[in-house]
Amino acid sequence: MSEITHAVVIENKQIAQDTFDLRIHSPAQAAKAKAGQFLGIYTGNPAMLLPRPLSICEIDKPNGILRVIYRIVGGGTKEIAEVAAGEKLRILGPLGNGYDIDTNYRDIAIVGGGLGVPPLLQLASSIRKIKPSANIAIYLGFRDKSQVILEEEFSRYDDKVTVCTDDGSYGVQGNAIAALPQKPVFDAVYGCGPKPMLAALAKYAEAAGLPCFVSVEEHMACCVGTCLACAVKAYQDGGTVNKRACYDGPVFNAKELVWE
Repeated sequence: MSEITHAVVIENKQIAQDTFDLRIHSPAQAAKAKAGQFLGIYTGNPAMLLPRPLSICEIDKPNGILRVIYRIVGGGTKEIAEVAAGEKLRILGPLGNGYDIDTNYRDIAIVGGGLGVPPLLQLASSIRKIKPSANIAIYLGFRDKSQVILEEEFSRYDDKVTVCTDDGSYGVQGNAIAALPQKPVFDAVYGCGPKPMLAALAKYAEAAGLPCFVSVEEHMACCVGTCLACAVKAYQDGGTVNKRACYDGPVFNAKELVWE
């Protein structure tokens, strides 16, 4: 069950344009967290009552540390970026459903785009820990060279990390989906990123008959499933229903979701 704590900020530094690397000490939350979950981080500004949903990038359970990589996209995240080491942040979490890892999968593709890349780092770490013999192929897509992050850290879990940029300023030109092999050699595919990328990944996996699990990026408000602001359309009982990304997700089986 999620809880609210006042966590001490260990580090909060800029690593790319408008992108920050936040590490907080929160042993109780770190002990419960899993890859794919997120935190609701409060700004402390009384004018901003709702927390900002930020994905967990890494979980250090022995030391009680959670890592979050986020981008300044508005006033709330701007205020979070101004919090210095040693200060405290009010944190709600861990929230949502994370990735389930099937130990029967040996050859696995991990595909991320933009700010969908950071939460996949813990996924890669968890797969390697649970399935040491797994073959993990990692594909990361960014807008341009200035936005590339975590390449070296992903290389801990894969001998070759394929980095793509839309403009070709670094790595392979194009998006991460285009870099995938035309004839898949995987047992399963995991992804996180913008909806068009995930829709293309779901189509790729469906055509190959592969299980595909994705973490959706939806605008959230309450973070706990009450306000229904983050509804995503899903198939159910021969029809469609709205599911809450924050509560029913953010990780879904790609077959569940309506992509059109």
